Amino acid sequence: MRATGAVSAHGLPRSDPSVDALSDALRQTIAQHWTRRVTSELQVSYSFEALLPRLRVLDADATVLAMVARSATEEQRHAELCLHLANVYAGRRVDVPPVPFALPSFGFDDEHLEVALHIAGLCCINETMATAYLEHSLALATAPIAVAAHRAHLREEVDHARLGWAHLASPAVSDETRAALARCVPRLLDANVPLWERPDAFLPSAGVPDHGLPSHADCVRVARAAVNELVLPGFRHVRVPVGAWRNALPGRD
Repeated sequence: MRATGAVSAHGLPRSDPSVDALSDALRQTIAQHWTRRVTSELQVSYSFEALLPRLRVLDADATVLAMVARSATEEQRHAELCLHLANVYAGRRVDVPPVPFALPSFGFDDEHLEVALHIAGLCCINETMATAYLEHSLALATAPIAVAAHRAHLREEVDHARLGWAHLASPAVSDETRAALARCVPRLLDANVPLWERPDAFLPSAGVPDHGLPSHADCVRVARAAVNELVLPGFRHVRVPVGAWRNALPGRD
């Protein structure tokens, strides 16, 4: 459906006085942040697309397969949403560079474990942490365009995390695979959590809270809380017997 009036095809405002009130330098900085987010959303979409046929071969649950297919489409929509934000903050149409993508191999001969590792990293860890980040960002935001964007994104991101837990809890994953996965979870966390804790390449360390962009300190706090309170308990709930992850503890080096 073609967008008309003051609302875009994504249901977001086409303009926002709170954006207009920012300095040009800060607007360009925020635009760069959202342009980078376009790339990350597309990479997630491509990951779902690549995993779908592999899950089919493994006779994954039909509901999980449907959720994966829908998630690939929704992540494309999230990329479009991020691009709209980049355009609004930049005050012009921005260019998005080519998106590199290659689904990595974990080096196991067992395809059940390989796919379980991808689902655990993509959904159970990253999408769960993304949900926590978006919830916090939405709570901070007062700019109408930021509120609308985070609300739309969060509404679908929750299900992307849920599909990971649904797959790991399903009969398509054996107890042997769950046990093998548990031994790999610390390395998955070591690889993924620092990506959430590193400073944003464009935003000031204080963030821009009114525009739904938390400070770096907040991002670190939310990431660690998500691991301790959501991710690790989630694995245990679906019978993946993980222990404590020392790097998730506050005050890590």
